[in-house]
Amino acid sequence: MTELVKQLNPFEVKTYLLKIIENFSAINDLSVLKNLNVDVLDAQQDKKTIVKLLYKELNNATESNQYILRILLERYADKTDLTAHLWSMLKNSMVSNETKIVVLNFLRDLDSNWSYDTCGQYLENEDELVDNDTKLLLKNAIINPEVQIDFLDFVNSLNAKDKITLIDSLGNDYSEDALANILVPVFLSNPYSEEGMAALNKLGGSKSQLAYHALNEALKYAKEDIQPAIRKNLSILKLSGIREDNTHEFYKALLVDTKPYIFCLTYPDGHGQQALIFTREKENERIQFVAVVIDDYNGIRDCFGFNDISKFECDKIIERFYQDEQVLKITPEALKAILLNAEKLSDKFPYEYICWKNLLADTEPESIDIKAILNKNLSPAEISETDLEKLYSDEFTQHWFMDYGYGDEFNEMIDILNLRLQNKEYKIDFDAIINLYLPKIFYPEELKAWRERLVMCAYLKLLTGKKERAELIYSLYSDENLICEFLKNILRRSVYEYYFALKYDTELNDGKFSLNELDYIIKLIEKRWVKNV
Repeated sequence: MTELVKQLNPFEVKTYLLKIIENFSAINDLSVLKNLNVDVLDAQQDKKTIVKLLYKELNNATESNQYILRILLERYADKTDLTAHLWSMLKNSMVSNETKIVVLNFLRDLDSNWSYDTCGQYLENEDELVDNDTKLLLKNAIINPEVQIDFLDFVNSLNAKDKITLIDSLGNDYSEDALANILVPVFLSNPYSEEGMAALNKLGGSKSQLAYHALNEALKYAKEDIQPAIRKNLSILKLSGIREDNTHEFYKALLVDTKPYIFCLTYPDGHGQQALIFTREKENERIQFVAVVIDDYNGIRDCFGFNDISKFECDKIIERFYQDEQVLKITPEALKAILLNAEKLSDKFPYEYICWKNLLADTEPESIDIKAILNKNLSPAEISETDLEKLYSDEFTQHWFMDYGYGDEFNEMIDILNLRLQNKEYKIDFDAIINLYLPKIFYPEELKAWRERLVMCAYLKLLTGKKERAELIYSLYSDENLICEFLKNILRRSVYEYYFALKYDTELNDGKFSLNELDYIIKLIEKRWVKNV
């Protein structure tokens, strides 16, 4: 292909180069610029002329055109030569301070010898470098949640005093949305700490719509003791002229060049946990990836993400993340509804989740009233013993069992079984013990949690087109007597899984039983419950 492209004279190369720089100077996403089509330049045999022209343009580098210049120089200049040229520019007193800041941003990624101490001496004002870096961080943190999280990781690594000092410094020197984007997660992730309150007070003076939105949302779930402080800072925001919440529009604007890709989750397991994944595809076909773990006790539990991975990497992460679990693909609208319901159970959030959740800003959730959806679409009916058997073996129940440590009541039941079996009481009535402990283990709050799990599973069955199975599950949810039988089966499976685990977990076994004894116990259980287990 290169032979077919015209060889340009130096004037034509300069004209073409300046046009590229002008057209792409507004783009500050390096991943986008890396895929820029510059076949004409690639085909030129005289690369030295290209590099010479780029070096000349670098003398006039600004905050806006630094990214396109960087991409082109990385493409055509020798790394050693480029590094040396950047150092010479830095040391040149005739180069403007603004351009030196650009050079430093470039140099720090090329040369491991870069440091504030080494480079600061060549600037008119060393503090300007730190200030520029901070501004750049705040700016990049808006468009890249990974940058935002890296900063928050740094904040969390500090001692309590230094955290407060840093937050105060940021709040005094910066304002508006860039500042709020950083401080909102600090506050929401730990609202009852000193640094959380420091962030809250700085948000009040930030003059930011993002802060206004976050504080309004916090009022819905924050504990009463900090609600007066939240209202006070909301009032300060209102006095500064911030009275309209257009946060969603702000984040939606950042998503215009991306589109939803894969949205999926698991059924809740025996601890009420679900693993959700939502992804977006960029214009360059790269993927933004987010995984969230929720449970039906505490809401949002954990979150991690990647801002720029390939589709292949995305598929592999999903595969490793879910392993042998059943993965359900659902709509973005349904997934967001599930997340919003989980948020209602939380009184604080992982800061990673606060940063990544904005990738759903352009998604309107389905109704978050899941029971209303089920009532509208399903007709609960009497279910038979055969129907119940179907549910025992359904994919959603495969991880529905308790392990030792689940709760005091379950542990007590296992301890009693162990004691009697260690005394060779092999004629023990397992079902009698389960009947005794059923109401203790499934006390009212716990029973409610397990019933809600059935609601969630019915909803997911409906979403994935399995309406008949959804009706069976919802019918079970509506029948208190059958639920008792269902939960007995959960305990049977839990007992079985416990003794099976002892065969392979020497730490858990801790000398309680020999392998022969465990084989015998497992056979006793299988003889009694094999149909249900």
